[in-house]
Amino acid sequence: MESEGCTWWFFTPTSLIDEWIREDTAYTDFTTGVLGISWAPGRARLTTRERIVACGLREAAIVYERLGAKARLLHPEGEWAEPGTALLEAEGPAAALHAAWRLAQTIASIGSGVATYTRRLVERARAANPRIVVAVARKAPPGIRHVYYRCVLCGGATLHRLGLSETILVFRNHVVFLGGLEKALERLHRAKSQIGERSVVVEAETPEDALLAAKSGVVDEIQLDHIEPRRLKELVEELRSVNPGIRVAVGGGINLDNVAEYAAAGADVLVTSAPYWAKPADLTTRMEPL
Repeated sequence: MESEGCTWWFFTPTSLIDEWIREDTAYTDFTTGVLGISWAPGRARLTTRERIVACGLREAAIVYERLGAKARLLHPEGEWAEPGTALLEAEGPAAALHAAWRLAQTIASIGSGVATYTRRLVERARAANPRIVVAVARKAPPGIRHVYYRCVLCGGATLHRLGLSETILVFRNHVVFLGGLEKALERLHRAKSQIGERSVVVEAETPEDALLAAKSGVVDEIQLDHIEPRRLKELVEELRSVNPGIRVAVGGGINLDNVAEYAAAGADVLVTSAPYWAKPADLTTRMEPL
């Protein structure tokens, strides 16, 4: 299962993969059993019908191996694969190959779709601004986040944050419990010893809130949401005039159609969840007896 290419590794518990298998397999495969081919040796090969950035192959290989086949990657993850490229190969009894086939292909299709969209997003953003950071938000569907997160990284983006315990990220839904942003910033000042080395990010709904956060001395990054690129450029200049070291992130509806415009507007970070809704890659699996 070794491959070159994407070096990112995520711990995907075998208990999680076993649950994927249990959902699909339950007790047995009646079709393979009725045909009397369960123990016939065979080979399954996963290929792509379109140009993709391959990803999700490691998880797909583990599916085959958990079901009793031997799998190996034929193409590096994180690299472009042209139509017709073989991505993964597995050998074993027909029962194992058939039990793994659809699940493994689906995981690789989802992962490659995410990685491909992410790569295109990053390429367009960096063509407009080579220093831009493309960060994918914490909105991946539960149950398969390990695959989504790793394939975002293999696609060339970073992760905004993996969970609630990583950074201090203050949203409007936090501020309403304190009576306003000014009081929230005061609370952050008093909590510096608890914050420690964690970054403090504040979402600003208005330019006034953004400037207040920039002047506070406790905020490392301001996140702007659903702001037009032209206004973003103006606001970034205002924020840097009062705090040259402040980081500015922008999110809300960023996708392949507008990412270059946002990247050129002067923000440091683009926050998006668009890769999670990417169309799965068009992959196919073919088997043969040995």
